[in-house]
Amino acid sequence: MPTNVRSLLFRRMLAIALLGAGMCGLFSACSTLHAPTYTDAELQAQCERRGGWWRGSLIPGYCEFQTASRQSP
Repeated sequence: MPTNVRSLLFRRMLAIALLGAGMCGLFSACSTLHAPTYTDAELQAQCERRGGWWRGSLIPGYCEFQTASRQSP
């Protein structure tokens, strides 16, 4: 094989490898990004509908419920 054919083949293989590595990096980086399931406003509305107290300003994402207790007659 002449050297110019080898160098052309090497350049093409290198370009394909770099393109493949770049695409793999792009897809793996984008697969880890996702939006939160619920916003704080949605969580607060759910908490209040279920009878809880929203404590999101003190503890992020926390809804407080009063537990049932036994009271003596």
